[in-house]
Amino acid sequence: MRNNSILIILLLISNLLLSQKKVVEILNATELKAGKTSNHQKLVGKVILQFDNTKLFCDSAEVNSITNDFIAEGKVYINKTNQVKAWGQKLDYDGLNQIGKLIGDVKMKSDASLLTTELLYFDEKRALVYYLNGADILTDDATIYSKKGFYDTKSKYLKLKDSVRVKNPDYYIKSDTLEYSTVSKTSYFLGPTIIELEKEKIYCEAGFYNQSLDIAQFEKNAIFKNEGQVLEADSIYFDKTTGIANAYYDVKMQDTADNIMVTGEEGYFDQKKNYSFVTKNVLFMQGSDNDTLYLTSDTLIATEDTAGNKSFYAFNNVQLFQNEMQGICDSLAYNFKDSLIRLYYDPVMWNGESQITGDSIEILSYDNKLQKLFIKKNGFIVSLTDSTPMRYDQIKGRNLIGYFKDGKMDVMNVLGNGQTIYYAKEADGKFSGVNKAICSNIKVKFKDGKVERIKFITLPEAIFYPLNDFPEAETKLEKFKWRDNDRPKSKQSLRGHN
Repeated sequence: MRNNSILIILLLISNLLLSQKKVVEILNATELKAGKTSNHQKLVGKVILQFDNTKLFCDSAEVNSITNDFIAEGKVYINKTNQVKAWGQKLDYDGLNQIGKLIGDVKMKSDASLLTTELLYFDEKRALVYYLNGADILTDDATIYSKKGFYDTKSKYLKLKDSVRVKNPDYYIKSDTLEYSTVSKTSYFLGPTIIELEKEKIYCEAGFYNQSLDIAQFEKNAIFKNEGQVLEADSIYFDKTTGIANAYYDVKMQDTADNIMVTGEEGYFDQKKNYSFVTKNVLFMQGSDNDTLYLTSDTLIATEDTAGNKSFYAFNNVQLFQNEMQGICDSLAYNFKDSLIRLYYDPVMWNGESQITGDSIEILSYDNKLQKLFIKKNGFIVSLTDSTPMRYDQIKGRNLIGYFKDGKMDVMNVLGNGQTIYYAKEADGKFSGVNKAICSNIKVKFKDGKVERIKFITLPEAIFYPLNDFPEAETKLEKFKWRDNDRPKSKQSLRGHN
């Protein structure tokens, strides 16, 4: 009879509660006792409560029938239909505000994730679960830690703050603030963040990473590192499946192995094909201190073959500056294997006081030091020998081969169709006259960037003029053009980088 009496009392209490606010319903208990006030009921043994669509199981509970507050203790288990399940040692529930506090060895399961902490809050009105003192979250593919976290049980959306860590077999994330969708498996970065992949390491202060699609976008001071290469930009979009990255605004690419830096406004990088290009306001730099080679162009393309040989190609409005050498052309190719820089389409090169032109120019350089020069077809060297008035030593030939010493032109061989105009000087430096000659093959010796002497390999056709008798019409070889105004005078004078 005693148990039947208890059940009858429980049913009466249950009906009373339902008739008032229908917030807390007592479904079961082994024993009913008086509570701490007349409004409280103490439930002991196999307690089951229901509030909204949530059921609670515990060893004991004390319920306020007026405010619908309750405290549940001992093996607390919460089951929110089709949303979350939770376990703990104690639950303190505010019926008016519909906020619960689960305490002690807390676990919460939702879909494919399991959260563990010591103190967990439930906000029924906002369908929100949150913690403020640290929690670990285990999903089917990652482990997550943060000091603070907020989980929307309807949208399955997790907001993590303070010391966020996400570990996965394929990546590791450290962040200040991160939001994570358990449905789309997408992480959103809202503060300083470091992402480590198998070969890549990324820093950003905003962006996202979708694990399902293996795509990401990194923004705000984004830095992307991959095996000796560093990419920086305002925004980097990366598709891990294809290995393609796109970078936008203030793009900076660094190759630490070859001491190269490239900047521009847009970049494209294909890791699988070892192909990349940078466009818009491009600046290329190689070397350090006084040996740095600077290059500007509209577009710069870099490639690497299967043997690891690197090349790059510059297109449109190419300019070069190095302390010992400057140049301009429409297109340029640089092969790291043979150390050749090739200038095409109206190329001009300057070394010291000498201006060098031809159909194409090839420069051999080791460790950013000029070694050798090849001029193919219509080679033409002009050297300013006097500025008051303007006088120019000139050398023309079909092909020219030059040799450098300490970064300056030392010897130039003219191979075929050689022509010269040379202002000869006395020992005191005064001009003695002008030698104009035609000779198939010529060897020219330079000193301090100027012509010092000319040696004719075969018998020349030559005329020596006294300085004052040299006809003005004879002072320029055919196709002479002095282009000193086009010469880059410094790194700052390069087009678009002043």
